[in-house]
Amino acid sequence: MKRILLVALLLFCGAGLFAQSVTVNDLANISNLSNAEAHNYLTLGKKFKRQYIQDVDGNSIEHLNKIGPDNKEETVVIGVGSKLSSGAVLRTVTYTTSTSQHIINLIGQAKHMGLKMRLQGADAKNDIYIFDNDFFHIVMFLNHDNVSGSVEVHQKEYLGFD
Repeated sequence: MKRILLVALLLFCGAGLFAQSVTVNDLANISNLSNAEAHNYLTLGKKFKRQYIQDVDGNSIEHLNKIGPDNKEETVVIGVGSKLSSGAVLRTVTYTTSTSQHIINLIGQAKHMGLKMRLQGADAKNDIYIFDNDFFHIVMFLNHDNVSGSVEVHQKEYLGFD
């Protein structure tokens, strides 16, 4: 019995060593932050580093990446957004990984968080999962080759009453 518990503990700890760096909650939180705040959150807390910045229509789009101990790459793109007439900015955060298990974990997290699944389908290249709530529209892509995938978190305009 002790051996079984020891093996289970080792497997659990070993699985944690190669876990993805961000959660669905992290990605949703990042979409609520300014570019500078999101950069700090990722570089200080999650150990990502700036890969490059590109200027697109006057917006600074920042690409950050992390290479894990197993040489599996994870990338987060921040700075994409659309400006509303009110002056508010709705941000989009994109996470890409070369490890399909990370996307499978994120799909499970979204279901566990109670996000409503609007679509589970496929196109020629990807399995597609769309989750939604009042604040976010989340699209997850898992390549059919089961090698990689991505997540897009789109912040929604919230029409609250004061």
